[in-house]
Amino acid sequence: MAWNQIIGNDRVKKILQRAIVENRISHSYCLSGIEGIGKEAIAIQFAKTVNCLKPIIKKNTIDSCDHCDSCKKFNDLSHPNFDMIFALPAGKTADSKNDSPLMKLSDEQINNVINERLNKAKNPYHKISIQNANQIKVNLIREIKRKLVMSDSTFGRRVVLIVRADEMTTEASNAFLKTLEEPHPNVTIFITTAYIDSILPTIMSRCQQIKCSPIDEKVLAEYLIQKHNYSASEANFAAVFGQGSYLRALEAMNHNMQDLRYDIISALRTSLKRKNYRFEMMTQIEKLLSSKDKNRLEAIMMILLYWMKDVYNLMKLGENARIINTDQKDALIKFANNFKDTNLTLAITEIEKSINLIERNINQQLIFLPLFIKLRRIFLQKNI
Repeated sequence: MAWNQIIGNDRVKKILQRAIVENRISHSYCLSGIEGIGKEAIAIQFAKTVNCLKPIIKKNTIDSCDHCDSCKKFNDLSHPNFDMIFALPAGKTADSKNDSPLMKLSDEQINNVINERLNKAKNPYHKISIQNANQIKVNLIREIKRKLVMSDSTFGRRVVLIVRADEMTTEASNAFLKTLEEPHPNVTIFITTAYIDSILPTIMSRCQQIKCSPIDEKVLAEYLIQKHNYSASEANFAAVFGQGSYLRALEAMNHNMQDLRYDIISALRTSLKRKNYRFEMMTQIEKLLSSKDKNRLEAIMMILLYWMKDVYNLMKLGENARIINTDQKDALIKFANNFKDTNLTLAITEIEKSINLIERNINQQLIFLPLFIKLRRIFLQKNI
């Protein structure tokens, strides 16, 4: 992988390359932005570049050669100068300061962790997802602190990447803060997050903050055509659905979006019936939850979110509003006309909260049913 293989975010790439060329590398960076735009890909390419034995330098740009021994080790994320931290499942025993977090996991859990790391090596855009893992616990931070104290890189720069840093527990956050307060020479720490407000302000104040932007729709569509051989119409739909996220765009193509859209909107309409809605709504929700595929459930919820945003845009801007579900325009207009006085902003907020809960591995039954009950109350203007 090279810098030009990272989709979009040219400004961010230039900032980091200039820092390397001018030897003005910060000891810590926070890359923030929505999921699926390449935050970890950027951090990994930074680490690969600063450790490359034969970097390619042109004016204010620098890139990895992709051929030296160091670059080859980054291709499977096995380089000794690189550490990646992400949420792990709870172990079998209580936390001990001297225990390695992996030692507490079962063989099946360890294999899952290894596979997710390999998937990340093959595709830096891959979203690491491990069952029952929704917190970065303090032992992970303690372990990396020990590594930084006990060893130095023989060449290049040590880079630590903390994926979805907002998942750190309070104890882990406090331990991490101490690491930032005592920076190590020749070490750079990256944290990534889609929820910057969930990270301690004291941590943020010690990081150079870089906002990563959603990927331009045209750029994303062109990439999907070139990389995945999608037709122009498929790529354009996926890019619009992705809303700037490469991962969401892929999800649009990996699932039968029309069928999923029909199922989720049917469940919404059922929940808004004045009478005799409960049994039918529960049946439809069970159908939606028939698969435990987290990515599929996120895609379903994103479909609902975009439908609701289309309704909102039609209410505010009329028939000339830019919408995603263009083939459903008549149905959207009819829906909007039926609920003119609805607080759609509140409905959209509730859906976004539910998407966040899915990403945090909360039980799906505790997400979908409460959401539909809340939406029913919002649309029928009942007390929440």
